[in-house]
Amino acid sequence: MYMYFTMLNFLIRYKFSITLAVFIAMLSLLPGNSMPDSSLFSIPALDKIAHFSLYTLFCFVALLESRCGTDCLRFHVLLLLAIFTLSAVIEVLQATVVPARSAEWLDLLANGSGLFAGYIAFRVFSMLRS
Repeated sequence: MYMYFTMLNFLIRYKFSITLAVFIAMLSLLPGNSMPDSSLFSIPALDKIAHFSLYTLFCFVALLESRCGTDCLRFHVLLLLAIFTLSAVIEVLQATVVPARSAEWLDLLANGSGLFAGYIAFRVFSMLRS
């Protein structure tokens, strides 16, 4: 019974982070032939900008929902590693399971850079708020 309440509390506390994780996974694991033609948008590296932006938002929201503040460095590092691991697993799934998709090291780099930017944004936001 205790485990049920613990899991329920986790799901309630991190509802926006979980929603973002599912959204990112769904977008990332769509078959390549169901994606819009990239020639419609003339923005170079739009894919990398999307990776960076989504993971910046994901990191920022997850850190806000943790309610841990800026003094929980160990927890923040673990959270960032968990999100980065999720992004790596998604890249591997793109390469092995999803039709017409492939994994790219630059996508993983954009994800990691987005996590770093989200962490910096969280730190600045927390300092300005206090």
